[in-house]
Amino acid sequence: MSHPKRILHFQGRMGKGGAETFMMNAYRNIDRSKFQFDFLIYNDFKDVKTYNQEIHHLGGKIYSVPNPKKNIIGYIKAVNDLLKEKHFDIVHSEVFFGGGLNLWLANQAGIKKRIVHSHATSDGKGNHLVYKGIRKVFDKLMKENATDYLACSNEAGIALYGNEQPFIFVPNGIDLEKYQNVTESKKDIRKKLNIGEDNVVIGNIGRFEEQKNHRFLIDIFQSVLKKQPNATLLLIGEGSLLKEIKQIVKEKKMENHVQFLGSRDDIPELLKAMDVFLMPSLYEGLPISAVEAQAAKLKLVLSDEVSKETKLSKNVQFLSLNQSSEEWAAKVLEEPYTNEPLPSLSQYDMKKTAEQLEKIYEK
Repeated sequence: MSHPKRILHFQGRMGKGGAETFMMNAYRNIDRSKFQFDFLIYNDFKDVKTYNQEIHHLGGKIYSVPNPKKNIIGYIKAVNDLLKEKHFDIVHSEVFFGGGLNLWLANQAGIKKRIVHSHATSDGKGNHLVYKGIRKVFDKLMKENATDYLACSNEAGIALYGNEQPFIFVPNGIDLEKYQNVTESKKDIRKKLNIGEDNVVIGNIGRFEEQKNHRFLIDIFQSVLKKQPNATLLLIGEGSLLKEIKQIVKEKKMENHVQFLGSRDDIPELLKAMDVFLMPSLYEGLPISAVEAQAAKLKLVLSDEVSKETKLSKNVQFLSLNQSSEEWAAKVLEEPYTNEPLPSLSQYDMKKTAEQLEKIYEK
């Protein structure tokens, strides 16, 4: 009996971010008799154990190495040693900034299939001269060493690869049925959260990092409260800015209206409790949480920095980050709060995405 191909995923961390969630969805649905996933993370995130137990249960391994941002030489040595000591048939790099280095190391180790995968429209590093120089080196390494180019959206692909490099669109698939068929009633879910039946409930799912723009999100909600005093904001996620955002909410005296729910496993139920999904991100590829919200038939209000390909249902509005919090609040409170999926949502069924990945891995 032949052994499954082992695929090493360069992730950096395995928390509940979009790229990690996507890859775990793929891992659960892929034919594990043919393919096994392993994950490379940074030492800084060894304690982020959201998926560790499940990965080991499914047959995967997790390898931790120094964070290249803090110790690039240590990172190169650790990755080089790992690639030569262990057997990997494929590497799949999902790191936007620095993926070219991973692919070069894999090529040096003799790994024939080297996949790069774009999940965002920016690396978030800005245009500082140092980053611009390093970015050029990494881009050159990527184009010289990648064998396959994947992207979660057209905009994410162009952002990383440019206009001339062809790439394969791989939808950020989810288990659609899980979000479409929540049996518990909205009333009962809200009761558990101590939210009134008549409250307007606005939600956001995302790590508390600069990209997700939580400071502006809080400003928007403050404007919402001026128009709708019985509104509630649900914030789901963890991150380095969580403490700061909690302090801002406290200073604005909105603690009774904002719930910080942390990292959760009951996302379908929490989405059902909401009326509007709000995402004023500074940049995004095609966020999984927005796909989940549309599967749950929520109205969406997104920044126009989010890929327009995110619109998979009728009631999705894109606003400029240059518009005021009052203008955003008016759009958030604009009824109806319901939504209907477009036919394009069906392609985000993870079973189809897993089959697509299998074909890419087999090619």
